Amino acid sequence: MTDREAFIQFKVSENHYQPPYFRLMERLNMEGGEAPPPVMRPRHLSLKQLQSCTADHLIDIREPMAYAAGHFPRSMSLPVGMISAFAGWFIREGESMVLIASDEEQLATAMVHLVRIAFDNIMGGYIGVVPAAAQGQEMQRTPMIDTAEVEARLMNNKGKEEDSWTLLDVRDVDERAATAIEGSQHIYVGQLNERWHELDKSHHYTLMCASGARATVAAGWLASRGFDNLDIYLGSMGAWKAGHN
Repeated sequence: MTDREAFIQFKVSENHYQPPYFRLMERLNMEGGEAPPPVMRPRHLSLKQLQSCTADHLIDIREPMAYAAGHFPRSMSLPVGMISAFAGWFIREGESMVLIASDEEQLATAMVHLVRIAFDNIMGGYIGVVPAAAQGQEMQRTPMIDTAEVEARLMNNKGKEEDSWTLLDVRDVDERAATAIEGSQHIYVGQLNERWHELDKSHHYTLMCASGARATVAAGWLASRGFDNLDIYLGSMGAWKAGHN
């Protein structure tokens, strides 16, 4: 086989995920879009305004560990550095959103990323999760578990026809093909935008990826859809490999 043939075969066999927003981009590239807003910062919301807002999405753009430690109910996790890669999977054209951040810089950066992909229906931004908790605001958290706990649960599941716990791998299909944990199931993180309907809200899911970042996005999305029994494999495949050399 020539190098050219090998390259063609390699490219043909690649798996490419296409988020729903690609259709929006295709249309805007053909028809053009509106100019970006003159001020690239969302208006500030008070805690009371946040509590009463009717946005389609509460998007927590803080780091994954901050989200896991404590977040507003029904908020999803989309760290500012992951917006460009995953916002197009979970946000639909015209849907409104509120951003929850650690500081002003996060808000400004997030808005730039979102406007660049034509998601500019941003109702406002909120800073102050910790002060809100200190005022008695209800917070949710997403527990983290380690390799020993994952191993124990996998062992407990062996031989059972039915079980109440699933290790859900949200990496892409190529990562999964390269190496996977026996007994885990697979749904790509972006495809949870629709495939969450296939999951049972009464079931216990542990989300995993390569390190835990995408797993937090997946867990945050499921939490925003009403799933309560969730946790995250901290370190995920990286931790698994380190413990199974």
